[in-house]
Formats: sequence, C-alpha cells, structure tokens
Amino acid sequence: MKKAFIFLFVITYSFINYSQNQNLDNLLSNYENDNEAMGTVSILKNGNEFFTKAIGYSNIELNKKNNVETKFRIGSISKTFTATIILQLVEEGKLSLDNYLHQYFPEIPNSKRITISNMLYHRSGIYNITSENNFEAWISKPRSKKEMLTKIKGYKSLFKPDSKTEYSNSNYILLSYIAEDVDKQTFREIVQKRIITKLDLTNTDFGKDIDFTKNEAMCYYPENGAWQPITFHTNLTGTMGAGGIISNAKDISVFYNALFTGKLLSKKSLQLMTTPKEEMGMGISVNNFNGLTVYGHDGAIDAFRSMAVYIPKFKSAIVLTLNASSGPTGKKLLQIVELYMQALNKNN
Repeated sequence: MKKAFIFLFVITYSFINYSQNQNLDNLLSNYENDNEAMGTVSILKNGNEFFTKAIGYSNIELNKKNNVETKFRIGSISKTFTATIILQLVEEGKLSLDNYLHQYFPEIPNSKRITISNMLYHRSGIYNITSENNFEAWISKPRSKKEMLTKIKGYKSLFKPDSKTEYSNSNYILLSYIAEDVDKQTFREIVQKRIITKLDLTNTDFGKDIDFTKNEAMCYYPENGAWQPITFHTNLTGTMGAGGIISNAKDISVFYNALFTGKLLSKKSLQLMTTPKEEMGMGISVNNFNGLTVYGHDGAIDAFRSMAVYIPKFKSAIVLTLNASSGPTGKKLLQIVELYMQALNKNN
C-alpha cells in the first residue's frame, strides 16, 4: 500500500529485444526456474482470454502451488476499484466531485478547501500516513475508522489543494469512508455490490486476513537464492479503499476490461477518470509510450507485487499478480507486454 504509481511506460529504455523464439509461456517458466517470481499472469483481448499462467508456490511450507484461481493481495490496484465506486456515486447524484471534504470529515486539516476531485487525483495535500515511521508495525493490527481518522488528522496539510500532485494513501482511505457514509453500507458490501457481483469476480474479496485453506497465497522475499516467508502482514481493516482488495490476475483483467469498455461507468465518467493531471487520472495512471496510450496501476503490500494495464489500441488488459518477486516488477510486465505484442503481430 505504501508504494506510489509506477509509470511503467515512461522509462528511459525501450522494450528489451527478446528472441522471436521466446514466448510468454517460456518467459514465465524462466521466471519460475530462475527464482525470479511466483504468481499469475492474465491477458484478455476483446474481453476474451488470450493467455493465463500460474508459476511457483502459493505456500512453500504447505507444498501448495499457485494456480490461475489463487488469490493475492493486490495493494494499490484497489484504488482503481475505489475511484470507480466514487464515480458511480457521482453518476447517481449521491456525490459531487466538487463536494468538500469538510462536509464529511471536518476534523481533517484544510478540509474546507479539499474536494473529492482533489483526493481522487492525489492533489489534496493530505499527508500520506503510510510514510510515517513504524507504520508497517502499527497497521499490522486491526484498526478502526476512528483510529485511522485520528492518525490522518494528526498531520498538517502539506500544500495548497490542487497546486501539485503528491501520492497519498490517506486520500483513498478517506474516499472509502465517504462511500460508506453516502451508500450506508460497509465498504466491503459496497465493493461486493457495485463491482464483484456485477462482474462475477469469483476470486475477489475485500478486507480479510490470508486464509490458506481458501487458495490464498503467502508472500515471500528472496534471500540467499531462496524464498523466505513474510509472516508479519498488514491488517486490511485499516487499509480500506487504498489497498484492501484480495484478487488474482484473472479477475483483475476482467475488471479492467469491464471498466475500459463501459460496463461500470458511463463514457463521460470514464473520460473524467482517464483525463490526467501530471500523468495521474482518478485511481489510474495515464501514460504514453511509443504512441500507445496506456492506463494502469501497480500494487505493493507486504511482499505482494501486482501490476495492471489496459491498452485501448489492442483492446487488451494485461495483469501480473505476484506473491514473490526478485527485481523490478515493472520490467517483468514490460517483457510480458513485448512478447504479447510479438504474438499479436504473428497472428495478423
């Protein structure tokens, strides 16, 4: 949850040129054999499955391997879900992007000047509480709404709202509480009703502890050539809409495809969401790479790493969810995208 957007396609090097004999299946197998990653990949084109694969173990200690249904914590990709929900509430007339935070949480510093839009764009000036020293230890325990609000209001506003962009998880924690106030349900119920049930996302849930009996993955970090488990986990009761969703690559690719093909938001709302300010849209990054418009978000929570992108030109959603990773996750996604594009060229 602490990690900000990674602008995958604003990178100083081009796609790495792999052999034409390389393919997606081989690439993922190499990640597994070389101890570079464990997790799942899903690619949808025109809403149909193009490629899916699972590698490595969901739980090494229990000798359980990942499969395409295995669930992972997806960290800040949760923000795309939250922004979608907020824009749905706006469409329904229950909320306005021009509403001030003061209307909901007047105790937050500068709340009379901070709008819903400012928070969606990370232009509010609200301090990012995940930057606080020892926050990881604090958030490992269940945290109530009152405790989270007390933590957020304890810091002064960092800058004048809408004067610049600065990533803050606090924005999306507050937005999910606002959604609860407006919709008169828990955020888990809201996510379930507005997205999970609507899209039949059978492997997506919100705000729960890891349950190994339900095909949910443990996360690992590399040490001395082997994967070591991280047993000290974030408690998702506090992360809310900033990082509280559990899912997998297959479900996220379905969600991203649905979002960008008008199944969750109107054309007007989607245009608002994807109109960037300093390369940030609402709950999404907006980038241009070699003439391609690319929408996406990354996620990092504990040792889980995830990335999701949608490329309109190819009508394709590409998602990577990992419970172990050695080296930059963005580079892995770039490799996957390159080989996907090579595969498309061969099929044309």
